[in-house]
Amino acid sequence: MADKKMLKVYMGLCAVLAFAYGVWMSVFTKWNQYPYIIPTPADDLLSDVDYIAKFDGVLQEPLFTSPAVYWLWVVFSTALLLLYALFIKKILFAEKLTKATTVFCMVNLFVGCAFITWYGFLSFPEQFGNILTDVTASMLGLRYPWYFRFWGVLASLSIFTNTLYMYRKNNYQGKMGVIVTTLGCVAIFVTVNVPSAGLDLVMTARCLAHWITALVFAFLGAAGVIIFLFHKSAKKEKKYIVATVFFVAVLLLMLVLLVTVGKSAFIENLPMWVAYALLFVINFTSLLDKKADKAEEEKQYSKV
Repeated sequence: MADKKMLKVYMGLCAVLAFAYGVWMSVFTKWNQYPYIIPTPADDLLSDVDYIAKFDGVLQEPLFTSPAVYWLWVVFSTALLLLYALFIKKILFAEKLTKATTVFCMVNLFVGCAFITWYGFLSFPEQFGNILTDVTASMLGLRYPWYFRFWGVLASLSIFTNTLYMYRKNNYQGKMGVIVTTLGCVAIFVTVNVPSAGLDLVMTARCLAHWITALVFAFLGAAGVIIFLFHKSAKKEKKYIVATVFFVAVLLLMLVLLVTVGKSAFIENLPMWVAYALLFVINFTSLLDKKADKAEEEKQYSKV
């Protein structure tokens, strides 16, 4: 499909990122470095101000229960990042897309969408306000650290594999799209390993690492989709022009809501839901396909 030299570049990029992540987790990050406080029934009687003052930015259960659990997570998450190189080879550089690849990417898409939706509506202490307008994915991670890790892993995996699938299905060879998607989807692995530090600890290394990598995931993950949509729109494909305008409008709406309403898991999920919907329509339906593209896809599957 594309220049085989680029395959080595992409796989090398994944290997370097996985190595850097593994070194960071093994050398610079310690398994028990984050303090935690387990709430008691008496804490539920605190005023809103006192409750937030006590628990804002503090884990409400240990991030890891033992060194063994920590190192298992380090091995698992590093190995998964190494698999991203394999996904590039098997999806983006496949001679043809097989039904197995299609099923794999579709399952990723549905599981990722279902999990982030479920996670975003988890219960949380009433002292933190309305779950639709006040509780962020990171704040939920203070109460549910393992769910937060799976949120990051599944969001990353589903966006990564389905963006690659979208490129391959449409024979799109944009190098920048692959690179930014890879960088974005790897960044979230740092986010979920560095808990939110709360508003009182904004200018700390912990908070900056958490926020910066979360923003890198959000913007570069979306950029991988937008780059493809712009490519299609530039070819005067009307359906893609509409899709591009709609997706960009949702991103702008999210920014407006963040400024006017504030951060929340619901607002954070808006662009994710739209991205999942677009990826599903593009990857697994013919709604945006030209007739010629649909005929080529059917021919491709006929030999599988």
